[in-house]
Amino acid sequence: MADDRLAELAWLTRTPLLLSANRVYRAWKGGARLDTLQGAARPTDTHFPEEWVASTTVTRLPGRPATEGLSRVIFGEQTVLLKDLIEAFPDAMLGPQHVRQYGRNLGLLCKLLDSAERLSIQTHPDRSFARRHLSSNFGKTESWIVLETREIGGEAPYLLYGFRDGVTETDFRRLTHHQDTEGQIGALNRIPVQPGDIYLVPAGMPHAIGPGVFMVEVQEPTDFTVNVEYTFGGVRRTEEQCFLGLGFELGMQCFDYRAVGLPCVEDNRLLPRMLSETPAYREEVLIGPERTRCFGATRLEVRGTAKTRPEGCCAGIVVRGTGVIACRHAEAMALRPGTSFFLPAAAEDVTIEAQPSEAIAIILCYPPDWKPASR
Repeated sequence: MADDRLAELAWLTRTPLLLSANRVYRAWKGGARLDTLQGAARPTDTHFPEEWVASTTVTRLPGRPATEGLSRVIFGEQTVLLKDLIEAFPDAMLGPQHVRQYGRNLGLLCKLLDSAERLSIQTHPDRSFARRHLSSNFGKTESWIVLETREIGGEAPYLLYGFRDGVTETDFRRLTHHQDTEGQIGALNRIPVQPGDIYLVPAGMPHAIGPGVFMVEVQEPTDFTVNVEYTFGGVRRTEEQCFLGLGFELGMQCFDYRAVGLPCVEDNRLLPRMLSETPAYREEVLIGPERTRCFGATRLEVRGTAKTRPEGCCAGIVVRGTGVIACRHAEAMALRPGTSFFLPAAAEDVTIEAQPSEAIAIILCYPPDWKPASR
């Protein structure tokens, strides 16, 4: 976008920003529950099972549009890339302290993800590996906040998470080399999942999301994935595609082979803790800085009006109820299930008000080094 037009949009940095729909293509199918949340007339599982929220990250899939994944801000009849606003007005959008630490990079990616089939077995590089081999300051630690589950084909929803007791690096490399998919699945812990479950997924953790899981995923802002199934979703992938162009030996080093057994699962299962509660609202920390500095998340449930918020920016996803969000410099913006928005650091006197008949619930996602503070 031309610099002169961007200069005219500085006023956006002082208001809550409505984000447009941003569905992303994947090799696997899902998205019917996401359709329902967003009010689609005929919810359907398709190859667009993810909604990327507050995204300044592009997908890495070959053959897809160059800007796929980037979030757009809606204002009137126009849109502008969130990434462009951040690069043009970094202090106002992100906050001066964040810019000093991370530059003009939000450092965050949020997703709504709904699986109708098992995702491929995978892991992600940590920051140190990404700096050495992928020219990135960010790896891909992520987290899962489960919203809903459903049975598909009579199969109860589940997660594959961490290696089972007794599985060694040699074992898993051999299974991958021989493309023994059943053996790879059997090498991981199979965990039943239900709404309300929260997991931290540190970089290096082997994992796969099973069918029938609808979640908010909060993660570092990359699409770096090491896949160990060369054939998935009916598509044959090359070794280069599976291992980020790094080759088998280096790619397999991304796995944390110490992530073994059920204690590993329980160590990364997170429990909400109350941050603040009044007759008008309650807010729980879902992912706090005591577990990771990579990002944070809270769940805000408003029954009346919630005023102000912690310093800095954040992204919001409405998961239940209706209401409005307003601030000093803008008219109220309607909120409904499936609405996503971005709050710039420069926005002042922000309030979220629920409709009288029901509470509104919002997942708020924060960039690195967020510190929770009561409203």
